[in-house]
Amino acid sequence: MLAALLCRARALLAGPAPAPAPQPASPLPALWAAGHLDIADFSDCPRENRRTPHAMRADGSRRCFRCGHETPGQDL
Repeated sequence: MLAALLCRARALLAGPAPAPAPQPASPLPALWAAGHLDIADFSDCPRENRRTPHAMRADGSRRCFRCGHETPGQDL
């Protein structure tokens, strides 16, 4: 019991914990917008006629991970 009281007293005397360091902003959205990165998502594959995982590109095009079918983007 005494050890618990001493531990609590030390914690109170130590003061608040320092604030965590700020995290740098993620470069991923900028890389995706520039076309250097793809986003994985599920979409309808016209070749397989079902929803499959695709690599989605910033220009709207996508590539099926299962069959490799390329679908052009809407942003022409």
